[in-house]
Amino acid sequence: MALPAVIHRTTLPLDDRPHGIDLTGEILHTAVRRPDAVDVWYQARPDGMEPMRRSFQVVGTGQPIPAHLGFFVTHKGSAVSPDGELVWHVLESHCSHQNVVYTAQQTVGQCEDCGVHLTGDGEGDWIPV
Repeated sequence: MALPAVIHRTTLPLDDRPHGIDLTGEILHTAVRRPDAVDVWYQARPDGMEPMRRSFQVVGTGQPIPAHLGFFVTHKGSAVSPDGELVWHVLESHCSHQNVVYTAQQTVGQCEDCGVHLTGDGEGDWIPV
């Protein structure tokens, strides 16, 4: 018996960094509910499907899109601050993370192409932290 569809919410901080999120569906809505973050609502994937670790970053209107996002970026939504003064944009990086260099911890790396911090998945691949 399939479970009913569910909408979830997660938060992306406004800190000029990419963030890995175990997103289990597509983004449905973005909004600002407090001054230091953008909330993202998404529909869960069907029962039994694994979540996907995906990389997102928030960028303000008028600010340059970070070079590490390059050609690997997709706009997923915009959110207006409660005072109406600022608009934030949620961008998703689709980099394949092929050019990873190890950091001092040796279990954490950083992609030279997109700049996202990564950790090993135990199966030889990298996932965003």
